[in-house]
Amino acid sequence: MRRILTTALAMGVAAASLVAAGPAQAQTTVAGGGASFSAIFMQECAKDFNAGPGAGRSVVQYASVGSSAGLRGFANGTYAFGGTDAAYTTGKPTFPWSYVPIAGGGISIPINLKGTNGRPIGGSINLSQENLAKIFAGQIPTWNNSALKKDNERIWKLMPNTPVTVVYRADGSGTTNNFLQYLNGWRPDIFGKVQNDMSTAFPGGNPPVNSLSGPQNAGVMGQVALKDGAIGYVDLGDALKANATVANVQNTAGEFVKATTASIAKNLAEQTNVSPEGLVTLNYKVNAKGAYPIGIFTYALGRVGGGTPASTGSADFVKYMINTCGSQRASALGYVPLEGKILDTAKTLAAKLG
Repeated sequence: MRRILTTALAMGVAAASLVAAGPAQAQTTVAGGGASFSAIFMQECAKDFNAGPGAGRSVVQYASVGSSAGLRGFANGTYAFGGTDAAYTTGKPTFPWSYVPIAGGGISIPINLKGTNGRPIGGSINLSQENLAKIFAGQIPTWNNSALKKDNERIWKLMPNTPVTVVYRADGSGTTNNFLQYLNGWRPDIFGKVQNDMSTAFPGGNPPVNSLSGPQNAGVMGQVALKDGAIGYVDLGDALKANATVANVQNTAGEFVKATTASIAKNLAEQTNVSPEGLVTLNYKVNAKGAYPIGIFTYALGRVGGGTPASTGSADFVKYMINTCGSQRASALGYVPLEGKILDTAKTLAAKLG
């Protein structure tokens, strides 16, 4: 009898403890999606956030689906927060919201090309603004075309008669939008349209005959890696992840500069034209020594005054990217931390989210 009473007493104490403790608080899933340009940065920051300040409260997830899909998904409520490298043109959210800059970066030009010696030479190729536009327009058909000789005298004997294969984004893309802004800024007679869809932005409204497409930046990088003679445009993070060789692109000072976080940072340090709503108007003709010319800023889209666990969690995550993850992780991942006026604007806008 004593043993039975003791067991019952123990069970009663355990039950009382459970009642006192109450049910465990459920974590809120904070779903985001959008730009593939920022996907590596967003996803790595999410891992850190989920294990750190968000632990026990929020689980942030980010889907790399492209800026166009991110803009739509945020507006229709599919995503608690969005990611984009381009602004809304139509279909803006009907609820209060804001753009928030989260990081800077650059659009690198990966080239997969074996020289006449059988070795990769893509990382040694110099591309002027004019030749870059002509290549993507399909006007330079082979890698030993005479148009490329002047800027590549040092390696000209290694340039093969390999056809140029242009690889472009198959989906609506902020990377495409920014790349077209750059091309349009130098050769508006060749690339007259600035939009998210590359397939109809080529001269004549059609891609070059010798071209391929891929979904998101990782898809473009994958196509470039598979085809000798291929050239594409992707964020530096995806190029680094693929261990790709990238071209040296001519800047306004006449230098041929490779995309690195340091050379991109020299460009973005000159970009201070940020609007109160957070959008940066880029100057593609920055005249700074050592600056890589194709810079970009990427943004989060967040609700203002949402008042839900998901909107609060996404606000916390955006602040974490700006205040902590950017300075700690951006450079190693191929991005540039915010600074100066743009960082101040981002902090002001992020403080309104929730």
